[in-house]
Amino acid sequence: MPGSGKSLLSSILKEKGYTVIVMSDSVRKRFEKDARHGERLMDYARRLREIYGEGIVARLSIEELKGREEKVAFDGVRNLAEVDEFSRLGKPLIIAVHASPATRYERLKRRMRADDSVREEDLRRRDMEEIALGIGGVIAMADVVVINDSTEEEFKRRAMEALGKLD
Repeated sequence: MPGSGKSLLSSILKEKGYTVIVMSDSVRKRFEKDARHGERLMDYARRLREIYGEGIVARLSIEELKGREEKVAFDGVRNLAEVDEFSRLGKPLIIAVHASPATRYERLKRRMRADDSVREEDLRRRDMEEIALGIGGVIAMADVVVINDSTEEEFKRRAMEALGKLD
């Protein structure tokens, strides 16, 4: 979910030698060229899924690999159709990062990206949009869950411990 710590996990994976492809960046590249006036990135991604199917964002992200053969992590899987797309590359391992809504909302208020809001009702609406996309199924099917409810150092320790079991 937004604000859970996916980017922090991605930085840890990069340190471990992974190439990290941020799925929203794959969408953002098209969004800048194709979006309708005033359209939000989330609405654009939803429209892409309606036109091209639920796995489109994964397919766009896979294109980012450009034939490279290396350890890859995809940051931001939103539904099980995307997981199915990644299955074409091999058996995907799903790592979920969990933090409570209250913790995530505080983080989102502090980071203030362009698509973040300080209004709690907007944050809840965004959560519901993410759930409608199917993220709950991905979280439920995760091979590993890393809880991010404490300090950054504690999360890094937990993530490294979880990743160490996977090597």
